[in-house]
Amino acid sequence: MARSLRGDKVDLQVRGVPSGLRRRLGEKAAREGVSMSRFVITLLEENVDRPATIDDWLGELAAERTGRATRFSPSATLRELRDELDRG
Repeated sequence: MARSLRGDKVDLQVRGVPSGLRRRLGEKAAREGVSMSRFVITLLEENVDRPATIDDWLGELAAERTGRATRFSPSATLRELRDELDRG
């Protein structure tokens, strides 16, 4: 990444983007009325902190519920969530 002259921003180049994906990004950006750069930055901002897998999400959920990261069982967590929903 190269430093830019725009404060705390940097330039990021992504190589090997399939042409169909590039076209779809351009089309969506145009529909939103923004540049492709702004559109992709928004996508990154909205998704960078999302868990990559269900296990990651369940681990984060378990850590939030206990206030600290602990050994965790996805099935036990799902059971707890279902029980809470049943109690409504």
